[in-house]
Amino acid sequence: MNLAIRPASPSEDRDEMLGLFERNFGDTFEQRFDWYHLLNPEGRCWTWFVYERDSKTVLGTTSLYPRSMYVDGNLKTVGQVMFFAVDAQHRSLGPAVMLQRATFEPVNRGELAFCYDCPPHDEGMSTFARLGMRPSCEMIRYVLPLRSDEYLQKRLGKAAWTRPLASGANLLLGMRRSNHKLPGLEISRFDGAFGDEFSRLDKLVSSSGVIRACRSAEVLNWLYRQFPLMPKHLPNGDLEAIHVLVARRCGEILAFAVFLTQFDNFISIMDLFGTELESVGRPLIEAIVEIGLRDKMQSVYAYCAKDGQLSRILGSAGLRPRERAARVVAYANGFNVEHLNGLRWAFSQTELRG
Repeated sequence: MNLAIRPASPSEDRDEMLGLFERNFGDTFEQRFDWYHLLNPEGRCWTWFVYERDSKTVLGTTSLYPRSMYVDGNLKTVGQVMFFAVDAQHRSLGPAVMLQRATFEPVNRGELAFCYDCPPHDEGMSTFARLGMRPSCEMIRYVLPLRSDEYLQKRLGKAAWTRPLASGANLLLGMRRSNHKLPGLEISRFDGAFGDEFSRLDKLVSSSGVIRACRSAEVLNWLYRQFPLMPKHLPNGDLEAIHVLVARRCGEILAFAVFLTQFDNFISIMDLFGTELESVGRPLIEAIVEIGLRDKMQSVYAYCAKDGQLSRILGSAGLRPRERAARVVAYANGFNVEHLNGLRWAFSQTELRG
């Protein structure tokens, strides 16, 4: 088969892209399409199709989204690879490698400092293995169970004796809770738009020796205030929602946490960021846990880079490492790859989510 790559337009090729998403992901992402492809405050994405020359049939697609990141103290524009899809009947390494190489082009032209992908499984790593590329870091899922009801029901059924067993297990889970209060620290909900104080906080947090996403007010509003959530209901009747907690001392913001209450009765910690995070991070997580206990959520989970600062903070609040969630594979031009791999990848769900 004679294959080729061509640029695609999220505006002009929208229907073709949505069809590929539905065939490969089981979802068109139609409600979120513009958010991902057209509304990014960092700029428009690059998109490519792999197609068959003779028939012009499109076989796959991928996109590269610009993101502002601090790289060893310097703010750079990088690219995140997302929506990598090749139709099932053409999932040989040939089309996949062609698409992956296309994402390197803006880096080779100097438009991006580097680009990265986050394959969640070994199958996704096969393309990089063919290109001789290795992961720069691993992302681990950390979990804190809050209740045992659903876990026990799935394994033991809904028999009458399951309820007292779950009640006893819940009591044991509750006995492990602790409150790590800090004098003068105030934690409160934040429901408004992110403003200048968050941009100042982003600049205050040291980025020397690390790679991490920019958290300016503009970026945070796009990520967490403009993100189009699906109208899914929690078991208590509330809608899925993104919440923000802010930690302050004498009115000054020190850190914040962003979390999603999910329809499946889980809480996902999407972001945990700020100064003095080694001490302030644990009270923020414990405040999220208290909300989860109040609302009878099943567990709290978060993603972070293996052996990073965030992993220590999550561990101090009782979250424990489970499975590997993804690997981060970066591409840069020439010797820059070695420089990147020598830095600490301070990645969380913020950097994975796009």
